[in-house]
Amino acid sequence: MSLIDTTPQKPTALDDTAAWNAYRRAGMVKLTDAITLRNGAVVTMRVIQPDDVERLQQFHARLSPETIVMRFFRVAPVLYQRDAAQFTHLDYDNRMALVATVGAGDDERIIAVVRYERVTATEGELAFVVEDQWQGLGISTQLLARLLRYAQAHGFERMVAITMATNVRMRGVLAHAGYPFTAHYADGCLTVTLDIAHGAIAAR
Repeated sequence: MSLIDTTPQKPTALDDTAAWNAYRRAGMVKLTDAITLRNGAVVTMRVIQPDDVERLQQFHARLSPETIVMRFFRVAPVLYQRDAAQFTHLDYDNRMALVATVGAGDDERIIAVVRYERVTATEGELAFVVEDQWQGLGISTQLLARLLRYAQAHGFERMVAITMATNVRMRGVLAHAGYPFTAHYADGCLTVTLDIAHGAIAAR
């Protein structure tokens, strides 16, 4: 029996060298692109990198308490170094994340993150968050579309997102992602499962 049919182990933490090696092997620089928002602003879409630890912490610090709770289901005003490293040091297969950024070089700022983590051979769990002042401009929609295409190419058939029932924007993004979906409500949370096995409906 193939090991891929078993439940994957929890991802191993990667150091800087291993994470950068994974980034280069996966050719992640090729995914960098410019995206245009609903207000005409142009921002950069790219893969999260091992050197984004401080940028991710600064991004988190700019989020409102309400947005943090919507993302993490708890009050978490500080993103600690250990957690930021976990979020930025990926293998780009079982764990993957795209960010939207503005600025360049030392002035580059992360304004949105969309990520997945594999939970079975064919299913992943989604999460995304957008900085408050950039919400409602279509960033998460565009990042999610690219991330789901990437997930398809890496063997995923379903993506699951668990969100608070009051998170209207996230619910809307998932419902209009272009894939068949089911939704289940329990204990104040909504679990949305996207069927990405056969491609986006709009692309058929």
